[in-house]
Amino acid sequence: MKKKYMAIWAAVLFLMLTGCGTKQVAYEEEKSSGKKNSEISQEESAGTTLMETLGVEEEWKEKVSLDDGESFNISAEVSVPDAPKMSLLEVSEYYYTPEDKKRVAEYFLDEGSIQVNVEHVPTKERIAAKVQEWEMTLEKIEEEGIEDKIAVAKSEKKKLESLLNEAPKADEIELSPGDYKEDYYAGLKEGKELVLDFDIREEEHISQWILCAADAQAYKEFNEAGAEFWNPANTSDNKCTMTKEEAELKAEQICEELGITGMAPVRVKTVQWGDQKENNGYYIVLGRENAGVVMEPVTYFTGSEIFYRNTELGGKTPYEQEIIDIGINDNGVFWMRYSGILSVDKEGTEVKLLTFNQIKEAFRIDIISRNDVWSMDANNLDLIYFRFMDEKQQGKYTYVPVWRLTPYEMESGMGVGASEWNCIFINAIDGSPVDIDEVGGTYYMDPEVVLYDYE
Repeated sequence: MKKKYMAIWAAVLFLMLTGCGTKQVAYEEEKSSGKKNSEISQEESAGTTLMETLGVEEEWKEKVSLDDGESFNISAEVSVPDAPKMSLLEVSEYYYTPEDKKRVAEYFLDEGSIQVNVEHVPTKERIAAKVQEWEMTLEKIEEEGIEDKIAVAKSEKKKLESLLNEAPKADEIELSPGDYKEDYYAGLKEGKELVLDFDIREEEHISQWILCAADAQAYKEFNEAGAEFWNPANTSDNKCTMTKEEAELKAEQICEELGITGMAPVRVKTVQWGDQKENNGYYIVLGRENAGVVMEPVTYFTGSEIFYRNTELGGKTPYEQEIIDIGINDNGVFWMRYSGILSVDKEGTEVKLLTFNQIKEAFRIDIISRNDVWSMDANNLDLIYFRFMDEKQQGKYTYVPVWRLTPYEMESGMGVGASEWNCIFINAIDGSPVDIDEVGGTYYMDPEVVLYDYE
């Protein structure tokens, strides 16, 4: 079952086209005093939109001349939140406790049906089998002489071997959830078989849980096709009797009943089931709301040479981007993920933003200063929130208003993401360039995904 589940998760990863840096976020009044005449306070223009307040145009067309004689073409539609202001939001990493696991499990699974899913627990048998897989992977990589991947495989094998002594045997695992010390559970919801997996690794900055149907047969309880893999689709031909609006409200209600506050839908698609092309249900992505603006959780590929989690080899251990996505139809929830779980420390700290003309000039300066820029046109410019890491306090972050210039429209969840190679970011407060690999928000893969060709 674990392999089936990993296949589903791998499919999710590949449908994405996609952290932590070390830059301190601080916007004291003294820092911005040098731009006193150029900054505009939204508070001074209460009742107006950001577009009006900042002098934002609906489209930006310009050709920026580069030092090498080439030009960078901007023909961008401009998107700004329909709100009078933007504010900072301070948050912290949050790792689920056994009490949290119990609450989630008992919400989704019927009382008396919940058991530890032994097939997913890292027992001696499973770890030993995984070590053997890495040995085979290592053998293949060594034949090709790929030094960096050899180092990754050796490190992962060593990490697993260190867990063998403490790991229990499969027959030593109690099926009863007990005090919820395990991370893997299975149970029934109105006769439907579901699995609930927690991935809570504080040392690796991973915090998430995923609920899904147990297997292909269980998916038939949610859709007659019983397809194990499902994809978001835009078609309006949906056999689900719920309307889009009803599905959104249901998703918000589920979050609230789970104790997850401050989340709102940012993207909704009809669910398409496998090769049958049958559309039944909705895939809903939710992001955190701040000062009336919902943060769309786009995922970004990192530009770092070490783009996988491996601290032994100098890799970063970024915290996940916060995202909730739900798959739901008339038969219930067949998928839900909460990744990058956060707690809110401080919200509503209003900030002053530069005018649109000043932001355009900041982009010009940054584009010209680059050694190379993408050869395609820039077609989208969005004012968004981006998460910065606090260099002084590990696990602390601040969402900051940022302008993002891209060649195509970004999507959240399992839609299109981006890398820092085809995004240019400018801080909306001080006009400084933003290196997303340095300040946070990038996505790093697990070594298994990086080396999947060899397994």
